Amino acid sequence: MTTTPFPPRNFFAAFTDAHAHLPASAADDAAVRLPAGTRVLLNATRPGDFPRVAALAEKFPDAVVPAFGVHPWFADEWSAEAEKILRRRLSDAPGDAAVGEIGLDRCRGNAPAQEKAFREQLEIAAEFRAPVSIHCVRAFGRTEETLRAFAEAGTLPPFLLHAYGGSPEQAKIFARLGGAFSAPRKPLPPECLVVPESDAPLSAR
Repeated sequence: MTTTPFPPRNFFAAFTDAHAHLPASAADDAAVRLPAGTRVLLNATRPGDFPRVAALAEKFPDAVVPAFGVHPWFADEWSAEAEKILRRRLSDAPGDAAVGEIGLDRCRGNAPAQEKAFREQLEIAAEFRAPVSIHCVRAFGRTEETLRAFAEAGTLPPFLLHAYGGSPEQAKIFARLGGAFSAPRKPLPPECLVVPESDAPLSAR
C-alpha cells in the first residue's frame, strides 16, 4: 500500500463542474470547447469509455480531470480485465485522476454485481489514493455501511455523492466520513460541502 496521502476532502471544491460525462458520440469529442477557468471532473461509466475520457483529459490538461470507473448500471462489465484496465489508467494518468462513476442503485441493475464492483473499485481508489465519484439511488444505508468500513480501516478516499437524494440527517453522517455533495435535492446542513455539477455531456456546454 502506498504511503502517499489522500487528497483533501475539499478536492471537489476546486471544480466548476464536479460531475460531467462524455459527449453522446465519440464523433463529437473533437468539437468539445471549454472556456478558460473551467475545471471539470469527467466521469466514465464503463471500461469502453476510458480511452475517450483519457484523451479529453490529455487534450484539456488544465480543465479536465479524468474519472475512470464502472457505473452500477453496468456492474456486469466489472471483471478481472476491467480491473487491470482501471489500474493501468490510474497508473498512467499524468496528474490528478479519480475513480468514478461507481456506486449502488437499487432501482436498476444487478445488486450483487453492484456490491462487488463498488467495493473492489473503492479498494483500488484507496490503493491509488484517488478520490471517488459515487452514484447512489435508494441505497444510502448500504452505501454508508460500505464507506464506514473503509473509514474504520483508515482507507476511505475523499468522495462525492453526486446528485444527492438522501436526507439531510444522512448527509451529516456522510459529511463526517469526509464526503462532499453535488446537486442535492434538499437543502443540506451547513457542515456539508456542496459543489456544482452539470451531470451533462461536455458537448452540451
